[in-house]
Amino acid sequence: MKAELLLAEALAATPQPDASSVRLLLAELLDCSPVEIPLKGQVELSAESITRFWDWHARLQQAEPPQYILQKAWFYGLELTVNPSVLIPRPETEGLVELALGLLKPDAGILEIGTGSGAIAIALATHLPQAALLATDSSPAALELARRNALAHGCHIDFHLCDLFPDTRDSFDLIISNPPYISEEEFASLEPRVRDYEPRQALLAKQDGLEFYHRILRGAKERLAPGGRVLFEHGATQRAAVRHLAQTLGYSCFLAQNDLAGRERYLGFTHI
Repeated sequence: MKAELLLAEALAATPQPDASSVRLLLAELLDCSPVEIPLKGQVELSAESITRFWDWHARLQQAEPPQYILQKAWFYGLELTVNPSVLIPRPETEGLVELALGLLKPDAGILEIGTGSGAIAIALATHLPQAALLATDSSPAALELARRNALAHGCHIDFHLCDLFPDTRDSFDLIISNPPYISEEEFASLEPRVRDYEPRQALLAKQDGLEFYHRILRGAKERLAPGGRVLFEHGATQRAAVRHLAQTLGYSCFLAQNDLAGRERYLGFTHI
């Protein structure tokens, strides 16, 4: 069977919102990017490849994310291994990396809290090879995966298994985090692909989604170097609440920006 015929059959059997996911699966089979699929439409696929594709497709129909099916995701131009122990890196978080790179000196000291797959720390380390990077997570499985991803990209990152802050005396020019910020109420309304497959502990936060902002800001006071900054990604309806929380803890907001879709997404603070 030719690749273009397999694609046509798969798209006919797939709800429209999943069409891009189908193309992602076929691109993996053809060892190309999704945009290159039309150039490989005449490729003859083996019976084994076709069976593998329909196995993947069946999992996709059960709302399993294609990134977990393929065990890979792309972030800031980097291919990362992912599995259900970590969140799938989002394009919105690439904006957080972009903002951080605009703030940092080449030899900055950086702490990432809640590293997951290591996406943020690895992207920063790739572009700031002289920086001193430390990354934490409370999940042993997530840290193991982050270490593997860092090794694959030749990045030196000091990973620590802990609850938010490492047991070191380091101080940092930047503390960066995309923490859990989904409330229980919001969690119930998430699409099944997120709610049923991605790690609950990496999504949910108490205090209406503000728990980790409060804990990080409270602990960051003693961890920031002079002139140090805290940079967050936050939920699209949380900006005012996070800013108010930071103000009550003695912080000044120096940055409030939206993502590429125009949604409120990023906040930066310095301690007064």
